[in-house]
Amino acid sequence: MDRPCLPHGRSQEVKQLMSYDPGEWSESLRKEYLLVIEGFFTVPLPLFSTTYRRAIKARTKVAEALSLIVRERRKEYERGAKKNDMLAALLAGDDKFSDEQIVDFLVALLVAGYETTSTIMTLAVKFLTETPLALAQLKEEHEGIRAKKSESEALQWSDYKSMPFTQCVVNETLRVANIISGVFRRAMTDINIKGYTIPKGWRVFASFRAVHLDHNQFKDARTFNPWRWQSNSGISCPGHVFTPFGGGPRLCPGYELARVELSVFLHHLVTRFSWEPAEEDKLVFFPTTRTQKRYPINVRRRNRSFS
Repeated sequence: MDRPCLPHGRSQEVKQLMSYDPGEWSESLRKEYLLVIEGFFTVPLPLFSTTYRRAIKARTKVAEALSLIVRERRKEYERGAKKNDMLAALLAGDDKFSDEQIVDFLVALLVAGYETTSTIMTLAVKFLTETPLALAQLKEEHEGIRAKKSESEALQWSDYKSMPFTQCVVNETLRVANIISGVFRRAMTDINIKGYTIPKGWRVFASFRAVHLDHNQFKDARTFNPWRWQSNSGISCPGHVFTPFGGGPRLCPGYELARVELSVFLHHLVTRFSWEPAEEDKLVFFPTTRTQKRYPINVRRRNRSFS
């Protein structure tokens, strides 16, 4: 019996950003990047944290590797050679970014995309496994979609838009276990809020998790309850208190893609496989939301196969 962990990592990230297929160069970059991630949420004290020191050195190596690519691509771009990827968009932009700015932007995108979607997939499976009624209703919805298709027919956008309960599951997973716990913002001027003054220049941490798990905003806030999204009966003001992807001009540009990826993943998982936990695992929220052991499961292919 197989005992895999749910998928992690974003193997196509470098290809999407810079048109590089997986290979020796991308594997070398990946190893350094893993060190960056390990130190991303450590205490920034080089004298006391070897993890932090390794992360700083690795970040320098990643930036140097990306700088070489950016310089080469800029020369190609100036000669008229163009590619359809993120780096091409940055080189062609009207803002005229410097090489250093582009490298910093690419590193930031790698940080933002690393394991976020796959982690939320893992957490969705954990919550569904622990909530059999929700899993049964999700299976019913997706088996209904598959029943209208041939075995070789792929999902269409119209299928994605006909997954109302799946969206409830996605929303509730994002609410209970928001991967990004909050964001920092700097006050550009003195701001008065409910009798308190935030002085100009101060940095404020806006905690998504504190709001998402607030019992005043969500009834039984720490309980996984996807049905609350069907009528919004368990939510005080969903448009203002549910912000898993941020909001305003800083809204995550990949928010819809992440939802689609999770929905399609759940579709194929529940229609093709059954599973049970391989061992006990628990949710932790520091330094980021995840399970301690990446939620290992035993997977079996269902008798009825779908494409």
